[in-house]
Amino acid sequence: MKYIHSAKNPQVKNWKKLLTRKEREKTGTFLVEGFHLVEEALKAGQVVELIIREGTDIPVSWNYGAIPVTSVSGEVAAALADTETPQGVFAVCKIPRYPKAPEGKRFLLIDSVQDPGNLGTMIRTADAAGVDAVIVGTGSVDVYNGKVLRSAQGSHFHLPVIKGELFEWIKLFKEHQIPV
Repeated sequence: MKYIHSAKNPQVKNWKKLLTRKEREKTGTFLVEGFHLVEEALKAGQVVELIIREGTDIPVSWNYGAIPVTSVSGEVAAALADTETPQGVFAVCKIPRYPKAPEGKRFLLIDSVQDPGNLGTMIRTADAAGVDAVIVGTGSVDVYNGKVLRSAQGSHFHLPVIKGELFEWIKLFKEHQIPV
């Protein structure tokens, strides 16, 4: 297990960049924080790296196998945290790629939702309602924003959450005889 003690470490700077939309899109990865979200990401097989604050125990129920684990100081954990009371557990996750054609029959299309908490709640509700995928229009907040992820409570790992142009998706739905 690697240990990083300084928030000025280049690796920490790379992790911090994942808090920006630009870097998430560039790298195809995003950062999740907290025991629940990290556990959901592990179950979904999307974790690339675990980051654990020193003194924080990894739950024995977590199956992380060959995933690299980095232990960090409290200073580093505080620098990465996007919450007021961080739990000291983070994961770098890969952004999934989904097919361009619709799979399923029930979709939630979201247009121009700017509030991250509202978008996350909509994603979580769609997951609970058994929707096959969520399509988020280009005018909305980034689906991998920290607050969106926390509000969705791991639903990103249960159903496809796809960013795209809604008009294009509506056209695809009609071509596949999916009512809009």
